[in-house]
Amino acid sequence: MPAPADHPDPTGAARAASSSDHANPLSPQHLQQLSDAKRRAKKVRRAASVAALSGWSMLVFACVSLAFAIFSDWSAWAVGIGLLLVSLNELRGSAMLRRADPAGAKVLGWNQIGLAALLVAYATWSLATSLRQPLGAALQSGDPQIDAMAANITSAVTYGLYGTLAVLGLLLPGLTSIYYFSRARVVRSFLAETPEWIVEIMRRS
Repeated sequence: MPAPADHPDPTGAARAASSSDHANPLSPQHLQQLSDAKRRAKKVRRAASVAALSGWSMLVFACVSLAFAIFSDWSAWAVGIGLLLVSLNELRGSAMLRRADPAGAKVLGWNQIGLAALLVAYATWSLATSLRQPLGAALQSGDPQIDAMAANITSAVTYGLYGTLAVLGLLLPGLTSIYYFSRARVVRSFLAETPEWIVEIMRRS
């Protein structure tokens, strides 16, 4: 039998209140804190995305290098394995940044320094090998002037190619490492200004 109009059903009111609380468990203040935290986390998430893109790109190059290393010497294997390790470490650092772990910034920064060392070492070794065994030596024409000109051109191209690789291999990862190291301060600032419950939500998302 329905309850009289002047005696509202207390059970129904309780259910309505419970449903309302369930539909909106966060207060406006909590929602504002969450919005502010997402804004502060943008720099951290951006760095993590950069590291993820870098890691997957290097992983592709590592696989290609190892595939061609079958037909090459030990230096190709060294570069391929080195790139593989660097790419996996880059992805690990990216995951750490996504969890707002300040140590991820250091992992990524030192990883870029390792990449720079690998590229410079490869460029130096390749330059030394090319100078010991110049390509033009196998293409002697018999004319001293032409052979000398060809040797000069080959030497200039060799220096230019591997010299550029060494400079870029030192410059680009070096600048990227500075960027990554600077993210540690950003992560620490984010953690200091963000409630723990929001940090936990972002780490689980």
